[in-house]
Amino acid sequence: MSDKETKFLAQFGDELWSSSSGEMVKTADALTGKKVMIYFSASWCPPCRRFTPMLIAMYNKLKEDPKRADTFELVFVSLDRSESDYNDYTSKMPWKSVPYSAPEPMRRSLAMKYGAEGIPHLVVIDETEDRNLITSDGTGEVSLDPDGDNFPWKPKGFSEIFPKQFMTKQGLVDSSTIDKKHLMLYFSAHWCPPCRKFTPVLAEAYKKLMEERGDEVELLFVSSDREESSFQEYWGTMPFCALPYEERDAKMLLSKLYGVRGIPSLLILGPVPEGGGDRPLINDNLRAVIESNDFSEFPFHPKPYQDLAVGADGINEHKSLVVFCENEDDDEQKELTDMVKTVAEKLKDTDMRFFYATSPGGLVGAIRKVIKIEKKLDGVIMALLDIPSGGGYHISDETDLTVEKIEEFLTNPGERQQMTQ
Repeated sequence: MSDKETKFLAQFGDELWSSSSGEMVKTADALTGKKVMIYFSASWCPPCRRFTPMLIAMYNKLKEDPKRADTFELVFVSLDRSESDYNDYTSKMPWKSVPYSAPEPMRRSLAMKYGAEGIPHLVVIDETEDRNLITSDGTGEVSLDPDGDNFPWKPKGFSEIFPKQFMTKQGLVDSSTIDKKHLMLYFSAHWCPPCRKFTPVLAEAYKKLMEERGDEVELLFVSSDREESSFQEYWGTMPFCALPYEERDAKMLLSKLYGVRGIPSLLILGPVPEGGGDRPLINDNLRAVIESNDFSEFPFHPKPYQDLAVGADGINEHKSLVVFCENEDDDEQKELTDMVKTVAEKLKDTDMRFFYATSPGGLVGAIRKVIKIEKKLDGVIMALLDIPSGGGYHISDETDLTVEKIEEFLTNPGERQQMTQ
């Protein structure tokens, strides 16, 4: 069993509750080698109570198909507020459930990892040992396909979705003309204030990129505007190309393919592979790169380190080091961030993520709160977060950091503590 498979199974605990048999079953026995639907719901939620019967009907129909019955399983992750509510709700469910006795941080960690910002929420994970996400919009898929005829709803690839033509300021151009270039996609809309703030920054960055890398990259605006007139007005402020407004299906499918949940969103894809196929995704979060105005590391492969005030990519899915130094002077902050970067580069082939906090923006305050250091604002604090294993964390006693001390802390982090709710 691969390390990824072991971690995937471990996040549910050793055993799952089976309402149909009235017994606990081994998680590994229930899920190994199967596609897994993960369902986040609660009995107090009216949309959940409407959706759950649809999901039960689809689940039962798929289980009645002898060709499909043993190829998948569903795990319910409860957000109920009492064990009696959980027991009543799960008594009607034919699938497996994380027991209510599982630690609340474990369930919260699962919800964070799989994007359950609202409920009901259903994701589908493939059966390979890499446990790749197939879809994060299972609720929408069930609503459109209540019999599960198209389950597991694997999204179309880029080459199937992308239109044959795109718009330049001179007119329509065949998409094949940029096959050998990297492609940046900018999801945005005129009605979105953060978009209107970021677009001028991106426009200037695009001009600089064209001067430096014009033969290697193109940028397309993918509009979420509600009317074509708004699209035309907004695109008129942009120097780059655009997806034709009438390509609404392509816009929707591209958003789904790349998990675009909010705008503005900017990502970069590699060239079309030799012989055809889908463009590989290189980086799905380029805003920080654009705002830095430093394009020397094109095509911007993700770094193993990040400023926590700017982003927290992977922090829910991976063990993560964070060095908090918001109130240190500029020279001290540079020394500390350089240390974090050095360690991150050494360990870039591991499953860890590395962060530093030099200002109080982004998730810095929220992370400080859950690890109970929100009032300890003076000095340097080094923490090791383990959100995917139930919300654990470790705090170092060291405040005068060196690369060696950081490495030692990662090897021997000391006592594990539990994040607050």
